[in-house]
Amino acid sequence: MGPVRRGANQIYSVLIALFFFACIVQIFLAGRGVFGIRSSSRYHKPGDFFDHQHSLTSHRTLGLILGGVAILMLLLTLIAGNKAILPWTFALAVLAFLVQSITADPSHPWVAAFHPLSGVAILGISGSLAHKAWRRPTGPTRPEANA
Repeated sequence: MGPVRRGANQIYSVLIALFFFACIVQIFLAGRGVFGIRSSSRYHKPGDFFDHQHSLTSHRTLGLILGGVAILMLLLTLIAGNKAILPWTFALAVLAFLVQSITADPSHPWVAAFHPLSGVAILGISGSLAHKAWRRPTGPTRPEANA
């Protein structure tokens, strides 16, 4: 493995671990945002209510960051040439960047219901990928040279 591939793999390992922990924070921010919503009768259209709530701003911002990081991790996987994790990293990028954006529309509740479900899938996939990135190799080890 060349230095560029090795570097891409190391950066990926750090990013996927941070991504997984950020997903946990994202769930906390979603709960904080939902339970911080103040009801108001001045919003009449279905989407207006959530669009004007500032309690979900942190959740939205972190979600946009996570979507960008997922795309970056996909690029790092391609550079590293790691075919074992490529399909899962691709799925993670599609879910975090595309599906989360599409399903965050409260004006279509049946579509929006998939937003938390895809979030759970993102958490599971990122946790699995982080585990794979940080686990110790189980194969035979090289014997240490006697000094």
